[in-house]
Amino acid sequence: MKRQMESMGRGWSMAVLMAACAAPLAGYAATAQYEIGSRVVATAELPVSRPAGKPCVAALFSHEAFDDQGDGSSMEARPHAFHFAPPAGCSGPWSKVVLEADFSVPAGRQFDRTAALWLGGVNLYFGTTIEPEPGVAQHWHVERDLSDYAALFRQAQAGQMILNNWISPATSQPIYLDMRLVFYPAADGQPAVAAADRVYPMSADPRGQQAALDNPQQSLSREITFPRNVERAYLDVIAQSQGFDERWYICVDKPYLEKTRDYSLESFEACDGGSFRGVEVLVDGQPAGLAPVYPWIFTGGIEPRLWLPTPAFQTANFIPTRVDLTPFAGLFDDGKPHAVAVRVPGAHHFFNVAANLLVYLDPKASQLSGEVTQNTLAAQQPAGLVVHDTLHADAAGRTVGTIDTDQSQSGTIAGRLHTPHGDLTTTVQYTGGFHNHMNFSRPGDKRYDETVDQVGTMKVVMERRLDGKHLDGYMVEQRDPLYLSVQKTMITTGQDFTAFVAMKQGHRIETRRTDTKGADYHGLLDENLATRDHAPGKPIPDPLDHTDFAYNEVGDEQATFTDSLGSCYRTAIQSRDGRLIKASEGAGCPGNANRLDGRSRPDHPWLMPLDPK
Repeated sequence: MKRQMESMGRGWSMAVLMAACAAPLAGYAATAQYEIGSRVVATAELPVSRPAGKPCVAALFSHEAFDDQGDGSSMEARPHAFHFAPPAGCSGPWSKVVLEADFSVPAGRQFDRTAALWLGGVNLYFGTTIEPEPGVAQHWHVERDLSDYAALFRQAQAGQMILNNWISPATSQPIYLDMRLVFYPAADGQPAVAAADRVYPMSADPRGQQAALDNPQQSLSREITFPRNVERAYLDVIAQSQGFDERWYICVDKPYLEKTRDYSLESFEACDGGSFRGVEVLVDGQPAGLAPVYPWIFTGGIEPRLWLPTPAFQTANFIPTRVDLTPFAGLFDDGKPHAVAVRVPGAHHFFNVAANLLVYLDPKASQLSGEVTQNTLAAQQPAGLVVHDTLHADAAGRTVGTIDTDQSQSGTIAGRLHTPHGDLTTTVQYTGGFHNHMNFSRPGDKRYDETVDQVGTMKVVMERRLDGKHLDGYMVEQRDPLYLSVQKTMITTGQDFTAFVAMKQGHRIETRRTDTKGADYHGLLDENLATRDHAPGKPIPDPLDHTDFAYNEVGDEQATFTDSLGSCYRTAIQSRDGRLIKASEGAGCPGNANRLDGRSRPDHPWLMPLDPK
């Protein structure tokens, strides 16, 4: 509905209700705590794997209340500050660093809100909160593997949490937060993590703040002068759809807006700007990398009851997309400042964007040189986008037909780095695809049926060659399907209607890699969710309230992760009428038990990072 126009956020949680964070072991049997019959949010999504040993803990917030009194339409959040210091006697090196957070909100009325954590201007967490129900409080747990960012935690510094929650007569509930960083010391059999040597925030605010991009021309940008021995560089990006872009996958181009407006669940959802959104990274104004925008759905998204008790994927804990900027390492090594920027092709008011730049240095050379040798990415994004429609008037003069939006492109970026070991060439190849098929039909005078069948794909292949011989490489393939069906029946000539709404969502990411010693690794994450609900009566209340509150939800979610380290995780949950009715864990894994190797990275977009050393 219109929460972002009124506040700074939305969303349901990716709540990971599990006990594993309490005392994790290497290769531990990951086990969630599912309470059958509960209306508290539950998910099948994976936890962070943990190494052996007792961790050190640095508390960031303890039952912090986000309860500012004021106008819920305000876009200005009051940051909550904290001070971080490495745990005493535990300053590193570490084998793993994990952020853990526990949120809660009492029963009552409150919007879903955007939340972001920053340390030294670096974004450590980005997600949204869960709307409570009139008689049901909510609580949820999130965690993120921050091992790549270990260099950031070696010194004391200030941080802040931005959670724009407002208390008013219409939105009465505070949101509470407990948050900590957990450090696992390196030990025998648990080597220190191969973390980045430098972590650069992209935020324009030194305290950290997401950037609001209203159109494709605006960007989140920072000029950086790098050390002169950069060997590798990666940009972690989060692009969160908000405002009129929130449900971008159901938006249409402006010429179709009035023709299809009557099909929407409310006028706010009849958004223009087309159905394509993407991420583009630039270095000094030239194309430097591409990434998909994941169709995150917040707890108020489309129809709030769809997400009781199972939210859509990643809703409370966005997974950043990693863009490989290593072909530009030689350029970064010239001692001059270089501008790194992020844009969102298709943005139409607006996207919240956060990004961090991770840089790895050559420990055996104080100065390197090199150049970009090839760049065939299109200078104008999105490239290859085609929109075609068959909209027409049927025999009764009613608008029916289809709108198809298709996009495919490929490109290659290569760079050469002159090192003491020889000439190191890095080639990154992109192959991307996007398809959004909308169908509009009128099976009766009062019926408006719409379906959206969408899939976004991205394949990235990287190879490094030393003096012409293969050194290492990886392949990452991501596939994100989404399906929406709305059968809307009008009751009056106004906006009163009933609607049967069904959604399916998926996330599949697979990686294969080889390291410099010739070892192979394979990892696969596959998640699927289906939910449906019949919304009775009148326009859906916003936020959830006591008005005609009924439970007609049916949900089904599965998550599977396997890798060549022996990890196997399979969990499935089912819900009905807003309650959890079934949970299955480990079925099909050895011993029918979930197990994650402490080195595995099921939460990471690449599933396991390359060893950069």
